[in-house]
Amino acid sequence: MRKIFSTWWAGLAFWLAAGLLASAALTCLVSLFLIGLPHGWDTATSWADVRLRFSWIAVFLLPAAATVHLVLRLCTRDRGRAPGAGAARPGSSRRGGLHR
Repeated sequence: MRKIFSTWWAGLAFWLAAGLLASAALTCLVSLFLIGLPHGWDTATSWADVRLRFSWIAVFLLPAAATVHLVLRLCTRDRGRAPGAGAARPGSSRRGGLHR
């Protein structure tokens, strides 16, 4: 499963799909809230208003999802093989790196 999301575009597609699903869920929650308000039934059940709410929420969540993907990608990126960055150098012992 990790190998599927190892490419940058697969990870980006995952986060954008998550942003779209979150937009749909928030749109449904706002509609449920509006149904409970006086005179909110018309706007809560109007397809044009639901589509408008979805687009407004998606305008904010999709760039946020892309930013999350970028930040996670930069934080988990292999930082390269800097000298002294964790791994011991192979030729550092008297026996040429062979430990017996």
